Amino acid sequence: MQKQWITLLTVLALLCALQLGTARAEGEPTRLTLYEGPKTMTSSADATVCVNGYELFVYDAMVNHEHIWNANTQPSTTPMTYFDFSGTAVVEVRMPGLDKPVESAEVLPLSRGIVPEVREGTVRFTVTEPGAYTVVFNGSVNKALHLFANPPEENVPDPDDPNVYWIGPGEWVMDAISLKDGQTLYLSGGAVLHSIVSVAGASDVRICGRGIIDGSDYPAWNQPGSTARVPIDLNHAKNVSVEGIILINSNCWNFNSYSSRNVTVDNVKIISGRQNGDGFTFQSCTDHVVTNCFARTWDDSLVIKNYSGSTKGITFRNIQIWTDLAQSMEIGYETDKGLTLDPEISQVLFEDITVLYNFHKPVISIHNSDDAFVHDITYRNITVEHAFMQGDNGINKELIEMTLQNSSWSTVRDEFGSIDGVLIDGLTVLSTADGRVPASRFAGQSEEHRITNVTLRNVTILGQPVTTLKEMKLSVNDYCEGITIE
Repeated sequence: MQKQWITLLTVLALLCALQLGTARAEGEPTRLTLYEGPKTMTSSADATVCVNGYELFVYDAMVNHEHIWNANTQPSTTPMTYFDFSGTAVVEVRMPGLDKPVESAEVLPLSRGIVPEVREGTVRFTVTEPGAYTVVFNGSVNKALHLFANPPEENVPDPDDPNVYWIGPGEWVMDAISLKDGQTLYLSGGAVLHSIVSVAGASDVRICGRGIIDGSDYPAWNQPGSTARVPIDLNHAKNVSVEGIILINSNCWNFNSYSSRNVTVDNVKIISGRQNGDGFTFQSCTDHVVTNCFARTWDDSLVIKNYSGSTKGITFRNIQIWTDLAQSMEIGYETDKGLTLDPEISQVLFEDITVLYNFHKPVISIHNSDDAFVHDITYRNITVEHAFMQGDNGINKELIEMTLQNSSWSTVRDEFGSIDGVLIDGLTVLSTADGRVPASRFAGQSEEHRITNVTLRNVTILGQPVTTLKEMKLSVNDYCEGITIE
């Protein structure tokens, strides 16, 4: 990227972002910012979305409804759109892409308490707080609408700053963007960038804006001649913030951080439908905080591993997850891929997590298949709205699974680690595929390599408090100790 085109892009940004000012609504005045889509793209034929009477540009994002691993699967698409607001936003949706007219709709997360009005094929509802909203039509997840209602944008960087790379509205194809010390990448609302962004060995870096990084130009990583192209890739980075952007159609992982420290991620949205489409995946990192985010993934959604050392101080807070394949919150399987001495994963917090759907493997999982010491792990206020785990050929469909066992991902095969000090405080499951309590499983390895001191507290499944391991359908082998439910 060169300085000479930054000024032009600044002008385009001012022209294409529609600042609609204030419109009097109930309560406080409403601020609404809409973003035109690129002139080279066409708004989705599947959905028409209006906010306070203004029509939004709707994107088609790859998703995958095939809840088994298939190396050659072909994703379908689902509509996605976004805007910024404060005050009150009245949303109207029509779905011409459905097989039949809309007769019913559900707005997720259910905790928002939104009951939409459906009349003559139009869905209408009101939102009063920023966040991610998903609309499911006619009781089917096919063509579910993902609506990202951002708060008003703040701290927009100066486009004339020589350390700011400013990408304006429009569709852009670029080589990999590598950010250095002290640099900022700003992706304007209305921008669609076909590229990847890397931060390797750099510090004090910011990635922000309202635009989209779109990996649809790259074939899936496992196809002949293709390679993995991670949209946001941090490698031995320090003091990095990523805010506000959307990642769609990645050909592999979406947001990777490797051996990095002091990273904050806020209001980043991911929709992934291709092989190994992990959401936020961190390896051997310290002091990462991820808040107010959304991840719909065709592989693990929130992931922690060890690739070259230990992991410590990772927080995931106020995040919505939709897991089409694999685990929703996964520690492992690789816990010592780098063959380091005394590896640990510790001080990890998952808090205020809403799993909209889990279709495949466990919601909560710790798979220590190497020799790490995994300890001081907390899950607090976890809500699973649709626990539909179907597993692989009848296995791997637990609600919670913790194991010390070799797997196909193991690097260390002659030694094992341990799991100690896990707290699950506040776990609510609203619905399951068969209307029954799903099973859970803990399996240690030996007398020396055990799972110890796991507490489950405030568990409610299908409206009923669960107070015994039997009610929890939790199987525990002989190498577990101190497993309690309160």
